[in-house]
Amino acid sequence: MNSTKNSNLLSKCGIYCGACYIYRAFKDGGEFLDITAKEQGVSKEDIKCDGCSGPKENLWRNCKKCSVGSCLKEKGYTVCYECPSFEGSCAKYENLRKFCSDRGEDTKGALNRFKIGDAEGWLKEQEQKWRCTSCGGLISWYEEKCHHCGHTLHINKQ
Repeated sequence: MNSTKNSNLLSKCGIYCGACYIYRAFKDGGEFLDITAKEQGVSKEDIKCDGCSGPKENLWRNCKKCSVGSCLKEKGYTVCYECPSFEGSCAKYENLRKFCSDRGEDTKGALNRFKIGDAEGWLKEQEQKWRCTSCGGLISWYEEKCHHCGHTLHINKQ
């Protein structure tokens, strides 16, 4: 699964880490980093993440406690689609899938793309989806206005 140049953005559960507000604040810096640190009640230095599949020491605190990651480790799998419970009977995954769906992500579709070897295509699509239509800057899931240019965002919540 991790053969792409942006493989750190391929999560084990199908989330696109490139649209995470912590990842974006860490990578983009500036006022967005200041705002995110304040909202999280931490210093700017504490805001860091290189993506779910990146180095463990560079994971955001919530990602270090990921119940899906713990479950995969316990069961000996790397990615959710490897588990026989993936196709509907995993309550942990279903809760995550529903939560992510509300913010415009199709985690199950992503994992199915990874499974057939199309992670690179999926990554390219996500990079385009999570861009400001005005300035082209990369944005995060919860932004209502682009942190690069202030443009009002209308993300397709499919």
